[in-house]
Amino acid sequence: IQVNPFNSSSCLKNISDLFTVDQVKEWIDMIALHKINIFHWHLTEDQGWRIEIKQYPLLTKVGSVREETQVGKDRTEGNGDKTPYGGYYTQKQIKDIVAYAQERYINIIPEFEMPGHELAAISAYPWLSCREQQVQPRAVWGVEPIVMCPGKETTFKFLEDIVDELVQIFPSKYFHIGGDESPRDEWKVCPLCQKKADELGYKDE
Repeated sequence: IQVNPFNSSSCLKNISDLFTVDQVKEWIDMIALHKINIFHWHLTEDQGWRIEIKQYPLLTKVGSVREETQVGKDRTEGNGDKTPYGGYYTQKQIKDIVAYAQERYINIIPEFEMPGHELAAISAYPWLSCREQQVQPRAVWGVEPIVMCPGKETTFKFLEDIVDELVQIFPSKYFHIGGDESPRDEWKVCPLCQKKADELGYKDE
């Protein structure tokens, strides 16, 4: 079961949101009823960052809110609902949900995507990308060409810091790092990525 939890009781006012802590617990109750013991929780995406990270407060202050939500199946700009959408879970709320799940013999596996599907994080910290351009969380679905820059040591420090906080919250044996749908176009023209690739002896991106 995968849930995209675009909400929180700590969500900013006047912003559309979904899935309160109690609603997530209802999901857990439902999967327990069906004797499912794994809950895969998708907490980061191009469209929003949904978990508090204490070392990087802008992830939730900036990256948790997109300007609108795409309507229908047309994956084009200008087809949104014009309503800001956002929210996130505090670490305290996450721990409460994890404990609730454990009481029902359910293991929560968190998903933290990298290096693609991280436009929300890049909107908070533009230095995570190759071009360091100011962007916003993505309002439409699909594959985003702007991804994290592997040519910078600061990118890896960021990833390590995030994982260090998340593993303290989730006792799961498994941890999902995504890794899918990460276009390499930016890496092909990024001097830092090309330098790193040469240092490591890689033939291509």
